[in-house]
Amino acid sequence: MASKKNQDAGRREVILLAAEQVFAERGFKGATTREVAQKAGIASSLIFYYFKNKMALYEAVFQSFFDQLEDLVQQNLSLDLDRLGQLRQFLFTFTDYAKEHRNMMRILLREIIDNGRLVKKIAQEYFKPLYEIGTEFLKEGKREALFREVDALHYIHSFIGMNVFYFVAEPIVQAVGGADPYGSEEVERRKIEVWNTIRSSLM
Repeated sequence: MASKKNQDAGRREVILLAAEQVFAERGFKGATTREVAQKAGIASSLIFYYFKNKMALYEAVFQSFFDQLEDLVQQNLSLDLDRLGQLRQFLFTFTDYAKEHRNMMRILLREIIDNGRLVKKIAQEYFKPLYEIGTEFLKEGKREALFREVDALHYIHSFIGMNVFYFVAEPIVQAVGGADPYGSEEVERRKIEVWNTIRSSLM
């Protein structure tokens, strides 16, 4: 029984990763479950064993992404570090996560720009709780005299912008930078530069 559950979980993950790539390339309207199945290396009928329809698959891609992102947030909040250290560690782990999920960054921005069917759900169920966590984190840092006072809403907007744009703007970043923007050396440099900006803006 356990091995069947593991097999189902593994296959579902493979489907979600394939769907992430196809939705990023085609958008929701242009994507087909047949292409997702081909990317995943499975029969098309298996998609509907795990997901009711294309929309259910699309929603599951977002759910998986934000579940993992929430885990990253909670893991870093539980670290035995002061808030500045927790923020630094979150930035670094999120940068690695964004690098591995560049397709998801594209899907998210496309959905927002197109004002797609999931925008309200994404805003209310995923982003709003994360903004609330971030706002409280900044307030606590101010109370602990670690951070200066900032406008939490705009600060979080800026934080997201700095950490998302880089991973959706490959042609621009490549053209102006020359080197592989997502190679390990450049990503490490990116972490340091963004961290220096974030740290100086809070102290």
